[in-house]
Amino acid sequence: MKRILIIKPSSMGDIIHGLLVAEAIQAQLPQVQIDWVVREEFLPLVDASSVVARCFSFRRTAGLAAFFRLLRQLRVEPYDAVLDMQGLARSGIMAMAARSPRKIGRFDAREGAKWMCRELIAQPDGPGPWHAVEILGRFLPALGLEQKVQPGLRFKPSNAFADRLPPLAAGRKRIIVFPESRRAEKNWNGYDALSQQLLRLDQVGQVIWCGHLLCEPELEMPEASFINLTAQTGIDDLPGLLESAHCVVSNDSGPMHLAAALGRPLVALFGPTPPQQFGPYPPEQQKQRVITAADGELPNITIEQVLDAVQTILTQY
Repeated sequence: MKRILIIKPSSMGDIIHGLLVAEAIQAQLPQVQIDWVVREEFLPLVDASSVVARCFSFRRTAGLAAFFRLLRQLRVEPYDAVLDMQGLARSGIMAMAARSPRKIGRFDAREGAKWMCRELIAQPDGPGPWHAVEILGRFLPALGLEQKVQPGLRFKPSNAFADRLPPLAAGRKRIIVFPESRRAEKNWNGYDALSQQLLRLDQVGQVIWCGHLLCEPELEMPEASFINLTAQTGIDDLPGLLESAHCVVSNDSGPMHLAAALGRPLVALFGPTPPQQFGPYPPEQQKQRVITAADGELPNITIEQVLDAVQTILTQY
């Protein structure tokens, strides 16, 4: 195979899982060119990936004319295989439009998408529920490849924000916090107090807040060691910024999955979503600590639980 098209427009966490599979494909097929269909808001992240050659922008709200233009673009060059990792009607239509003898879809596709592909991946072994990466990983044997997915995403060099951060004092460490999720019920309310506690630790030199929406702490933080970058970073800035972290603390969110895929030390907080399906991958990664809220209610996670997990990671890594 020389050219593969992956259709995975959204969401951020799912795209990161797909990128892990793309890395596994290229590890076994070093000469293959991988192109990607992605929603425009996530395009800078996919375009920054070292394994993606070309991105096609899916402008979801731009109307039918833009959608038909995208379909015409997908027909220009032939592909050896098209992988519909999304499994919805619109991604199935994209797969149908692309020029390829092999169009492979998900076994659990919805909205009729499974009927738009000539092949379907096999269901993972066991009773389930399965982690999202376990499902997408089944595209590997469908291509005749070994099903082996590992963390360690690679991105083109871009450390814009990391290079602009104040230097750390000798022996001090940097904590990056993502205090938001796109769903309010996945937001933990203890980041203000946690950040204050972290800044009292001798080993911590900086606490950085980062995220998509502007978020200001309600408690006063020392200016020299607290840096608020919320709503100031592009999605393609995140890999370089995360690489500079000694520990990442996050809700169940896209940045959490990115930190895990980069192999960064991580504390992930889960409430209503089960980490068995949606947690950091791989689940046995020693650098990761997953804290699951009792009864699925995030307020049940205490400051002490998170602080202890962060201190353990800072001691070990």
